[in-house]
Amino acid sequence: MDSLFQVVVLNQTPDPERVIYQAMHQDYSPGFVTPEGRIPEQYGEAVVRHLLEGNRGHYGPLEHPQITFGVGYFPHAVMQQARTHRVGISFDVQCLAGSTEVTFVRGSGELRKIKIADLYDLWVNGEKAVRERKQQGRKGEPPGTYRRDCKTRLKKMRLRVLNENTGNFEIGHIREVVCSGDQPVYRLTLSDGKTLDCTTNHRLYTSQGWQRMGDAVGLMVDANHQVLALTKDCELMTNGVVRPDALYSQRNWLKAQIDQGLTARQIAARCGSSAEVIRHWAKHFQLRLPSGRRRGRKTMVGNGLYRNKAWLQDQLAQGRHVDEMAALAGCSIEAVKKWAYAHGLTLNKRSPGGDSPWNKGVKGYKLALSPESLERRRVNAKAFTKRGADSIFWKGGTATEREVIGAWTRQIAPQVHAKFNYICQCCGESGGNLHAHHLVPVYADRSLAYEFENLVSLCRPCHAHLHHNHLEAEFAKAFQPILEPKLCAAKPKSPGRKLKAKPVKVVAVDYLGVQTTYDLEVEGPWHNFVANGVVVHNSFRYTGQQISALGKSLIEGSEDPHASLTRVQLEAKLETLFYLPETVKEGTAKTRQGIKPIAPEALDIILEQYRNQAIAYYRLVEECGLPYEDARNILGYGIRQHFVVSFNCRSLMHFLDLRAKEDAQREIQHLCELIWPHFEAWCPHVAAWYRKNRWGRARLSP
Repeated sequence: MDSLFQVVVLNQTPDPERVIYQAMHQDYSPGFVTPEGRIPEQYGEAVVRHLLEGNRGHYGPLEHPQITFGVGYFPHAVMQQARTHRVGISFDVQCLAGSTEVTFVRGSGELRKIKIADLYDLWVNGEKAVRERKQQGRKGEPPGTYRRDCKTRLKKMRLRVLNENTGNFEIGHIREVVCSGDQPVYRLTLSDGKTLDCTTNHRLYTSQGWQRMGDAVGLMVDANHQVLALTKDCELMTNGVVRPDALYSQRNWLKAQIDQGLTARQIAARCGSSAEVIRHWAKHFQLRLPSGRRRGRKTMVGNGLYRNKAWLQDQLAQGRHVDEMAALAGCSIEAVKKWAYAHGLTLNKRSPGGDSPWNKGVKGYKLALSPESLERRRVNAKAFTKRGADSIFWKGGTATEREVIGAWTRQIAPQVHAKFNYICQCCGESGGNLHAHHLVPVYADRSLAYEFENLVSLCRPCHAHLHHNHLEAEFAKAFQPILEPKLCAAKPKSPGRKLKAKPVKVVAVDYLGVQTTYDLEVEGPWHNFVANGVVVHNSFRYTGQQISALGKSLIEGSEDPHASLTRVQLEAKLETLFYLPETVKEGTAKTRQGIKPIAPEALDIILEQYRNQAIAYYRLVEECGLPYEDARNILGYGIRQHFVVSFNCRSLMHFLDLRAKEDAQREIQHLCELIWPHFEAWCPHVAAWYRKNRWGRARLSP
């Protein structure tokens, strides 16, 4: 047997034969079986006697106990064979706990974080809102309640990934979200307070490159997965880092800013960070930020006295009414009413007067003007009131031609902005939201409406200011082209742009127990993403840094004329990553047709192929820039592989029936032999019965 083959137990149902007996007893018991119910001391023997030897034909109780094995260093071909037997298997398990938050970036630059368990639920089951289909769907879906599929939308979401060449964060997209079953999970705590819950096999981006979590921290655990020691210092690359002097990380300072009523954006501007960072630390300190919703500014009219509660109380005490107070404050009656009600004050009311108003019974009014007076009014109206195009407010109307002029102006605007070097010709600021403005207004000279030289660039605020205040003529008279931007202080960078990964030290690792874990597969050249602020590898993926390193050493050895490897040396160099079949080493193979001899040169051919695969893998990854995941396509089934496999008691016996027999492939027989001691310790009575009646006989399990 190969000395590198390993099988360890990751998780198992405790006291499985008791569970089998309870399930079996419930099947034939009229009453309800509880955990505290009467169970014989020899329940394992009872399971064998009544269920297995009794041959009752109902073997469902055997499917309740579960056991999970970690399998290491077996050839990839063994994993593929195990998959064909309906076994729960996970390839190269590197998983995250369900509470892990995956970071997405909205189009506006704001961050959105979704727990990976919720992401998996959306991926598999669709949107959380339950809908009802009353007739057959377009794709043949039956009527009934359902959750609408949203995979297309999830694939379009902007996932934050790290460009490993530049160290800057970029945008990627999801390809697949997978549940990897129950796995032992550990919590890494970083010096800045971040935590990450993952398995020991999960690859993390450290200051030394990609490493498995267990290897990166030098994790040592006991048989129950409890942490014994961390033998290595490790720094993980994270989504930003807390500066030692950062004000936002000081609770008293942050609380003082919040007490002043400042929003996250305003506080971020004061300390040179982003609003997202402020929200994170406010949540960390359990502080409540004020709403950042922008409200329209209210213009103060007159002297503003109507806003003063004491002034309003004094006026009301003097018996003044609302119209009198409005006249004193220089504002409208409605403004006084509004602020009086806001302060909880009651206005003075006038006397309603008598029962017979002066206009009682009067049905209408008319001006008692003489014919001469009426004629004089008509003459004055014609002489002094200008209408239409004669009005001083006329600006061309809203005719179709006006709309055409506006459309042409918007179309030609990019050329106008390029002419003025994208500089506002009013304030001198460079960039921003620019508009094309007619220097001589259209209403003043329609012949210049389509004249390119009559257009200048204005920023949106300046453009609005000119038109709202009727300053077009003054601006045109004083216009001088501005071709150089006005010198001003550098604008702060927008949050999220060119954000770099920063190293943060791991200070503690704790075992959390067995949890349901999930995998995420990422599209694009960078197979990583940000989980809880930490850069982690594209889960459910294969990487081959060891193969790449081996290929590099083989290339360097071939270039050195004094470093030619013998077959024994090449075999020793390759056997840790590639599996050399026992039949080739022994020179014979047992097949269904009998013993077959193997030629001696077979080993040389296999070694040469493995050597070429390692060298080609290195060149594709390091010289051609191909991702690990794509370069692995050249590797054969001989590459050693780690995987996790789960069985229930019945499926485990079924697997042993098929692969522990003598004519099975030698390597998968070894897998069964390594599994057997764990099965025997887990279900001793069932295993003893199986060994006596079925081991190696190729009978299918009950």
